[in-house]
Amino acid sequence: MSRDVAAMRALLAAGVRANPVVRVEDPALLALLDDPARDCAFEALGFDSLARMELCIWLQLEAGIEIAENEIAEHASVAALASWLAARAP
Repeated sequence: MSRDVAAMRALLAAGVRANPVVRVEDPALLALLDDPARDCAFEALGFDSLARMELCIWLQLEAGIEIAENEIAEHASVAALASWLAARAP
């Protein structure tokens, strides 16, 4: 699996859509997830600590990426987290 920024962003968008705690159904927010030129804060998506933890688990199971919940909080938007994940890729 590629770990460039675009691939990480697409992976995170899939993880947001699969999150069992927060169901993002607002078309405007979904459009933000799909548009690589725009960004969306996890808070705007309705993410709290439980939703962030679920995303951590999903990333581990689906992509083998280990990340702590606080790291999502520190990189509080989809683009910021995607960039950070791509930069730390082996």
